[in-house]
Amino acid sequence: MEAAKINFEEAFSSQELELRRKEPLSGWTTFRIGGLADYFLIPKTSSALARLHFFLLEHQLLSRTFLVGGGSNLLLSDDGLPIVVHPSLDSELSLIPSADFLDAWIPSSVRVPAIARRVSEMGFTGFEFLTTIPGEMGGAIVQNAGCYGQEIRDTIVEIAVVSKGRLSLLSSADADFSYRSSIFKHNPGLWIAGGRFRLLPGDPDRIAARINENREKRISSQPRNRRSAGSVFKNPDGHSAWKLIDSVGLRGASHGGALISPEHSNFIVNTGIASAGDVFALMDLIHKTVKERTGITLEREVVLAGLFPEIQ
Repeated sequence: MEAAKINFEEAFSSQELELRRKEPLSGWTTFRIGGLADYFLIPKTSSALARLHFFLLEHQLLSRTFLVGGGSNLLLSDDGLPIVVHPSLDSELSLIPSADFLDAWIPSSVRVPAIARRVSEMGFTGFEFLTTIPGEMGGAIVQNAGCYGQEIRDTIVEIAVVSKGRLSLLSSADADFSYRSSIFKHNPGLWIAGGRFRLLPGDPDRIAARINENREKRISSQPRNRRSAGSVFKNPDGHSAWKLIDSVGLRGASHGGALISPEHSNFIVNTGIASAGDVFALMDLIHKTVKERTGITLEREVVLAGLFPEIQ
């Protein structure tokens, strides 16, 4: 793709869209891995996000575009990506408390742990589990993020979605939420601008106790190396992915600069010099070995973007 042939500057003002060229993507994922983005686009309002969607669709570029949020559940190719969109919509945040519930409009770009702590400190319950989950709200909605018996779908009411260049509202029921999945995960052309949540009042002491308990669980069970992307594989029915990986002797295995964490074998960490290819090689090794020795096919939770082989 020739850079000169896509003139975003003529279509958008700098107030609504920031444009960067040849942006290193390693700074935008928790793995700290990724090549360059030919175009890195930062829409600053939900209306600008919708206009950008229409622009890319009109120029037949939408299929070559990838949306990146907090990058916490993502492995980006060493070869980079043509067009990356990173919304920055935090100014549209709205928290309206009442005696009965908190009406929370949370843009896709809001950091999940920060908003979870803020809502919890206001005395509303339902977001305690999110204080331990990295990334941004858009990605949390796509993945139906969850832990400790709670998920995004438990409190979300509706989602603002960009489709065919237009903003519309989708009900929680129509989002097809399931374990670590949603309609958005299987339709990358649907972009999330934000979500409306309804949270109930709770006892402040119990809320604080749950947050502390979750934090201690996270510290004791997960890698201290932050250069990871969370759980690599979903838990199959009736099994724990990490136990299956342990059972085939892969805890601590490495490839190049990537390591299957000795602290949690369903985590792959970047020791500092890992490439996307190194991480992918370990994913492939886990997938093949577990299938060969247990007959169970693990399903990947981490999203891949860019050029990768097929996991066999």
